[in-house]
Amino acid sequence: MKSIFKKIILFTIFLLISPFGYSSKLLYLCFKSTILYNFFAQFFALIPGILGTLVRSSFYKQTLKSSYLDLDIGFCSFFSKIDTEVGKSVLITGHTQIGLAKIGDYTVIANYVSILSGRYQHNFTDPDKKITDEVNDIHNCIQIGSHSFIGDNATVMADIGHHTIVGAASNVIKPLPPYVVAVGNPAKIVKKRSKEPSKNVTV
Repeated sequence: MKSIFKKIILFTIFLLISPFGYSSKLLYLCFKSTILYNFFAQFFALIPGILGTLVRSSFYKQTLKSSYLDLDIGFCSFFSKIDTEVGKSVLITGHTQIGLAKIGDYTVIANYVSILSGRYQHNFTDPDKKITDEVNDIHNCIQIGSHSFIGDNATVMADIGHHTIVGAASNVIKPLPPYVVAVGNPAKIVKKRSKEPSKNVTV
């Protein structure tokens, strides 16, 4: 009964959000404009509690390149790029901003994380051009593998392999392979994670 009630609430919220979500998507598809998307992504990020989570999951299902309704995205967190892809059962906690990325299934991203659209998102090679000119920006899609974890206050500018753990306050500036633990600034591998199941037996 509880599961059915939850589905009814989610379906209702999905319908209520659909004018905002699909109009944002349509404007992008027709004119490559993200003005509506950016407005509603930031606006819906400010809704607290479970209501905010359901509103955001509905909005991103309607707008992102791919996303699922089981996305759990916390207060003040949002995706800044509409072409981002999000896998199943992804958890993103509070105050996190994600640029152009492809996030694998069951990944967890903690508080105050920043995932940039690549290490060279802002192109400052020509000093004669205005530093505020976004035309020069280079956006690369960051790949975040499935079952990975990114700790609080981390900054990510390069790909992260699946089942990889990034420690809190780490700066990822070079790609990390699967099944490792990386910490520090810049992030360095400190441990390899075993692919074998634990042999510990509880008596």
